[in-house]
Order: sequence, then structure tokens, then C-alpha cells
Amino acid sequence: MRHYLKAIIIAVLAYYIASTLIPTINLGTDPQNLLVVIGGILITQLILHPIFSLVLLPINILTLGGVSFFLNLGLIYTFMKFLPGFSIGAYNFPGANIQGFILPQAYLNQMMAIVAVALIITLVQKVLHLIFE
Repeated sequence: MRHYLKAIIIAVLAYYIASTLIPTINLGTDPQNLLVVIGGILITQLILHPIFSLVLLPINILTLGGVSFFLNLGLIYTFMKFLPGFSIGAYNFPGANIQGFILPQAYLNQMMAIVAVALIITLVQKVLHLIFE
């Protein structure tokens, strides 16, 4: 039971951090879309990731765990196609200065924003798995 609770917390935090960093994620008007998105992340994390990691083990080792990124990318693309109202728009990153580390401003078109959201979700999942285990 604790395993599922950790997975739910990780899925919620991954979506929350991604939507905070890239605010052009739009869930639409239906409040159930939030549950569908978090449930999709959870199912990908609990069911699809272990299966694909095992089947594609040599590729997963060569890409240093890149299978998770491509699963999340596919999940986001599936949401955009089949979940009414779910969209990710282009994002104009204003830049940041974090303790002397300067991130320049950048324009992310829709495809790059989708890739950035998938990357953020994957990185948050990996870091939280390391923390919780």
C-alpha cells in the first residue's frame, strides 16, 4: 500500500512541478482531466515503465534510463490527441538568474514545450524515486 501511495505522490508532484515551470499546460474546462492526467502518469510509472524497461533493457542501459522520457513523451502526445481540452502551448521563457547561474531567455515552440514537459516529469520522477527509496 505504501508503494502505491508513494507513486501517487510522485505523480502529483511531477505534474505540479511541470505545470509550474511551464505554465502553458492547459487541462481544459473538465475537472476530471486533472485526475486523468495524474492517473496516466501513475499508470505509466507503475505498469508501462517496468514492462518497457525489461523488454528494452539494452536500449535502456545505453540511454541511461531514457525509456522513461520516451514513455512520458508518448503519454503527453496521447493526452493531446485524445483528452478533450488538454493542450500545451508555446512558451516564452523569460530567463533566470539563480545565485549567479544565468539561464538566458528562450522561446520554446509547441514541440519543444512538449519535450520540456516530458523531460521535467521524467527528472522529477527519477529524483523523487531516489529520495523515497
